[in-house]
Amino acid sequence: MKKRIIGVLLSMCIGVMAMGCSLDDLKALKDIEDVNELEIETVDGSDVTGPTDVQTEDGESVSVAQESNGEDPFADSELVKSGSATPVTEDGFYNATLLSSGQNRAGNPNEDGDVSCIAYETALTNSELLMKGVYGYTSVEDGEMESNSNDDSYSFKIDANTKFTMVGGTNGPEEVPLDSFKQILSSCADSELILKITVEGGVAKSVSIWS
Repeated sequence: MKKRIIGVLLSMCIGVMAMGCSLDDLKALKDIEDVNELEIETVDGSDVTGPTDVQTEDGESVSVAQESNGEDPFADSELVKSGSATPVTEDGFYNATLLSSGQNRAGNPNEDGDVSCIAYETALTNSELLMKGVYGYTSVEDGEMESNSNDDSYSFKIDANTKFTMVGGTNGPEEVPLDSFKQILSSCADSELILKITVEGGVAKSVSIWS
């Protein structure tokens, strides 16, 4: 049964839903810079664990992450510190499932016989998006996957024009600032949501998370 969860996090810094356990569908982010209202739907009745500070409309308690207090969730990332990621500069469309628990599945056939494109580690800085795992690639937006990477570390250059969006809410794509997207990306690490990157001129034109 679908549940609609509305958490209003009154903070000057972004507060994001903790996804240590899986959520199938992150539906919408609204007014993220003003009141940080986070809307989430679960479609399989999955439990959410962690510190409880929000209730569903039917009175059920759910969990919300501690507020970020402006801290960079990737400040201690080994993926960032290693500096060994391979730059990805070819124009096109890239995607991978965010699944930190899926390292042993990355690159292996899924139940349909297709390659499992999984990002089991990610990080985001002010100049690059990094992922560790296997990504899929297509030269045509929303086209069939043409190829996939090896299981390795990759970096996508970002700049001041890169747009960060959440896609899947009832009101359409929601663009969010870089710092807010860092928090969201960190919280979605094991969510099974889809990370999509559009590269133009060797730079990521857009980075989005899709439900």
